[in-house]
Amino acid sequence: MIINLQEIPDAGMTYTCNQHTGELNEVLKDLFGEDVKAKDKVPHLAEFTIHPLQAGTYELSGFVRTELPEDCSRCGLDFKLKVDESFKELLLPAQPLPRNGKYGRTNHFSELTAEGPTVVEYQGHHFNAGEYLHEVIALTEPLNPVPPCDSKRNCQVCQKPVPEGQFKYEDEGFEKPKSPFANLKSIKLN
Repeated sequence: MIINLQEIPDAGMTYTCNQHTGELNEVLKDLFGEDVKAKDKVPHLAEFTIHPLQAGTYELSGFVRTELPEDCSRCGLDFKLKVDESFKELLLPAQPLPRNGKYGRTNHFSELTAEGPTVVEYQGHHFNAGEYLHEVIALTEPLNPVPPCDSKRNCQVCQKPVPEGQFKYEDEGFEKPKSPFANLKSIKLN
């Protein structure tokens, strides 16, 4: 879904995409897995607005909602991970980097702020909204996906109780091995 930004009116333009309109079906196909056939469209909804600000700068804001097929990292069963992401971006034209130019970046993660908009660059006068929404959804996928728990702290997929705290590979019942350097304390040198 490529949008010509020169056709955006001064009042802005709102776009709505879902599985029935079909603009994103092909772009999002790899996120939903190979088991999704053409007739089995995965429900998704994306609504966003593009407002022109200054010459060449646009504000993009909206949300995307869908469900990703995942495997539970606790029990291995399949479940649908709900995705509900909002975004607010500034669209800026891509500027060529000078030969000796460098990218500026924050010194530390703690210096990043979550309140303000972030920046996305576009080429020419066109913005690829399909690829942008693909990345918004893909970045929400967690490293260890787990389904939510019910009120009794049971997994909603397998109905087993979820242990409190983080999973540890160490068993506290085993005693820790002694350091091989502990015997050096008893050695006396002349």
